[in-house]
Amino acid sequence: MPSTAKQAETTAYENARSNPLTRVHGRPTRSDYEILKSEASALASEVEDITYPWSKNATDNYGLLGDILGADEYDELTNIDTYVVPTEPASYDPAITNTTLTHERKRREEEWDLIRTSWFIRKGFLRGIVDNPRDALDEQYYAQLKHRLTAYRNVTPFQLLEHLNDRWCPLDVKAKKALKDAYYTKWASDEHLTAFGKRLDDDQRALVRSDVTIADDDKLQFYLEQMYDSNQFEKSEMLDWEKKPSITKADYAAAKDYFEDLVKATDTYAQNSGGGTTGRNKYESANHMADIGDDIREYIANLASATAGATQEQAANTMSKNTQFNEMVAQIKALTDAVAKLTAAKENRDPNTGGASGKNGERESRRPQMTKLRNMGAYCHSHGFHPVGTDHDSATCSWKKVDHKTEATWGNRLGGDTFWPSAKRVAVEQQNHHTWKGKAAPIA
Repeated sequence: MPSTAKQAETTAYENARSNPLTRVHGRPTRSDYEILKSEASALASEVEDITYPWSKNATDNYGLLGDILGADEYDELTNIDTYVVPTEPASYDPAITNTTLTHERKRREEEWDLIRTSWFIRKGFLRGIVDNPRDALDEQYYAQLKHRLTAYRNVTPFQLLEHLNDRWCPLDVKAKKALKDAYYTKWASDEHLTAFGKRLDDDQRALVRSDVTIADDDKLQFYLEQMYDSNQFEKSEMLDWEKKPSITKADYAAAKDYFEDLVKATDTYAQNSGGGTTGRNKYESANHMADIGDDIREYIANLASATAGATQEQAANTMSKNTQFNEMVAQIKALTDAVAKLTAAKENRDPNTGGASGKNGERESRRPQMTKLRNMGAYCHSHGFHPVGTDHDSATCSWKKVDHKTEATWGNRLGGDTFWPSAKRVAVEQQNHHTWKGKAAPIA
């Protein structure tokens, strides 16, 4: 094998091995399988200098993604139906004969060299990418693929992933529920609205292959809930949407166009004004407010330190100075606690939060009817009564606030949240639940 081909194989192998997959501890779950597959797919799609016709179409280059997904899924996701497992090309182009003209011979030799290099790049990459999931898993979960003579030498990444899919990570009822729940991941402040809409579309299509259906109406409902819950649009903008014809408001594409146009206008204004938008800079870092809190706390700490040094130097001179210092310390502590609460509130915003006073009250009257199910009759220390999520309570909460107590219950709340969802915040099919209907938050 020429040194250039060997080098291409070695480089591809090392590149694959330098990007380990997420380690799985114990038996892999369906979520682990999806993560491993996604990570391997991302690496495969980035492989360059691949000459196979199935590796690209008129607009996109997919590298070696077909080797990870297999022919059927690759065709479904890319509309490329020509994927085949390639065979090793001969050392020399068989089309070159003694009668081939010199200039034609040179051209063919160069093209053939690219074809062979592509083969060895693929060989090196597949060797590396199949080792990566083996490193990520305990051997007992792939030992069934071990050959008596060749061990794992001839195992492909597609075969390994299919083994996990069939043997250890079946798409059962529980796995489907987890996939569906993951689809409804809320719009984060560091995710641009256009990316959020694209995520909903892409994931909806991808879940079909896992026999999980997200109805268009449910996708629209979730999208609109996120628009309201984000507090990133003015009241007038939301009212304009509500005044749209019913046929428009029932159209997901129309909803995306409306809100994305608002964001585009805001982005343009922010750029032209040097980034200054009063309360409307929608896509700052999710940690922006926490960073402000850190800066304030650092300033307070420096101020307190300087004050303490000066006061200690003068403490022996007068008791009144000590009194003033103690008062200042108390004020500083109060300010620090206030900043901490502000930071915590920003870091813990989630679908369970809500209110019915002031602007939130106005928004409540315009809020679409919630469809996501709650854990009726349950209690969460951070989110109050009937928290969002069918298995959500203090112990299972995924959005714990500061000083969250996992042992808090309905009857022993331990000073936790007393939020009680309104009718708009309870799915219609749950509104007859005996712990909610006609009741209010307990006061004892």
